[in-house]
Amino acid sequence: MQMIKDKKWWKIACLIFLLTLILFTRFAYLNVSPPSPYWEEVALGYDAYSISKTLRDHHGHFLPLIAFESFGDFKPSLYFYVLVPFIKAMGLSVLAVRLPTILASILIIFGSAFLARTVFLYFYYKNQSKLANYIFYLALFLSSVSPWLLTFSRSAWESTLATALVVWGVNFWLFFVVTNLGKWAVLSTLLLSLSTYAYHANRVSAPLLGIALLVFYFWRKKSKLNYKALIISGLTAFFVFSPIALALFDKSGQQRIAETSIFNDLSIIQESNQQIEIHGETFWSKILYHRYLFFTREVLENFISHFRFDYLFVNGDANPRHSIQTFGQFYYLDAIFFIFALIFLFRQKKSINLLLIFYLICMILPAAFTKAVPHALRTLSALPVFIIFLSFGIWQVLSLIKKQHLKVYLIGTIIFIYSLYFSKFFYQLIFVYPEKYKQEWQFGYEEMVKKVFAVRNNYEKIYISREQGRPAMYYFFYNQIDPSTVQSFAKIAKKDQGEFLNFDNLEFVNKFDQLTDQKNSLLVRLNKDKTWEFYEVK
Repeated sequence: MQMIKDKKWWKIACLIFLLTLILFTRFAYLNVSPPSPYWEEVALGYDAYSISKTLRDHHGHFLPLIAFESFGDFKPSLYFYVLVPFIKAMGLSVLAVRLPTILASILIIFGSAFLARTVFLYFYYKNQSKLANYIFYLALFLSSVSPWLLTFSRSAWESTLATALVVWGVNFWLFFVVTNLGKWAVLSTLLLSLSTYAYHANRVSAPLLGIALLVFYFWRKKSKLNYKALIISGLTAFFVFSPIALALFDKSGQQRIAETSIFNDLSIIQESNQQIEIHGETFWSKILYHRYLFFTREVLENFISHFRFDYLFVNGDANPRHSIQTFGQFYYLDAIFFIFALIFLFRQKKSINLLLIFYLICMILPAAFTKAVPHALRTLSALPVFIIFLSFGIWQVLSLIKKQHLKVYLIGTIIFIYSLYFSKFFYQLIFVYPEKYKQEWQFGYEEMVKKVFAVRNNYEKIYISREQGRPAMYYFFYNQIDPSTVQSFAKIAKKDQGEFLNFDNLEFVNKFDQLTDQKNSLLVRLNKDKTWEFYEVK
């Protein structure tokens, strides 16, 4: 009895330690790293603030359902509405804007752990609840220290919210497969459908994954089908997803596709035409070098790029906002465990293997049709599958050791190595990265726009450089400009893809040498050292 109690205390102690680790790594130094909010964060915050005050976004659109116009890129609507209660409770602040992402990242951690446990217990080793619990804590630890997830846990990212919805949607569907209780199917369908309102990529990946989950249910249950649950789930998906499906053909849907899709890349079409011309424009050359084949090749190469060693284990995403550049999406040690995971999957010829692989493919596939690959943000929803594989890989390594004391030593060694990796990563994330890449996060805007607001009535005109991008939104956000005033001015403001180019006596300009009348004005621009300078012109 005492041993059972001790084991329970160990579980409680592990859970407390991991919770402390999770909360510390997400809240500690939050005002330091990232060094300031990116322009998409202030746009999310200010539009949510506008909705909370007037039920309209800053352009004056009444409760947008599918997407917010924002900077003309039509951001999915869910994160804006999730933000509203946080801003109502905490006011318009960077913490309020980032808090939903932090909470979503915690949901991803526990969702990944529960998913790993469910898959292990009900689809690989039934009645092995003790081993399944170890898998749960292992997955909890791995996702807690994941550089990929931690990078997208400390600032406002719609993809993090979408990933949380997807992983719990999959969890609930597997609960449905195991129990055949309809409530899990409906809840799963609702979460997967809502994820399409959180992030653009999920408008492709979530429906594909939903179809795979449905096929898996038919495959597993066969004659024990819960038709009532399936019908209600189908109706739920239809009513929630229909507006999204229709929007794909209007301006909000087409704009995003036009910005990111490789099918708008003229260089691929030009390469196809050149090859056809080189080969004499023969019938066979028009088939062999058809543009569709070139696009197919590009999609395959883009997809495979997400499995490159340097991306996964060395440098990560090339965008400094998506990676600290000195670590990959995973640690070097993970590469070994991924190999053992593949061996495990090969040996365990189960139907769940196909579902996990298809889950992974669905979450990466949308990014393969876009530019700038490999892309950590667009494929974040694939992370839970990687965490499951890692957990199984480590378990496979440990299962090879038969002597208990050697197994204990190996566990200690693994934890020690992960601790070293994680400590180095977290140190660089908090103390090195913010200073090195602060301009990527528009550092300095807060001080500048507050100073401009304080002296705005002293000048006939104030000209502010757009060199760092989106200064008007920072001005609205940090000075908490009345949304009604912004909405009224939106009708007459000059704009560049939805971005304000003027507001009251402020002008947001690209080049100062093009200005003509500068009397009694203030010029605000960046120095060579990327700090803001203020010049008075009398």
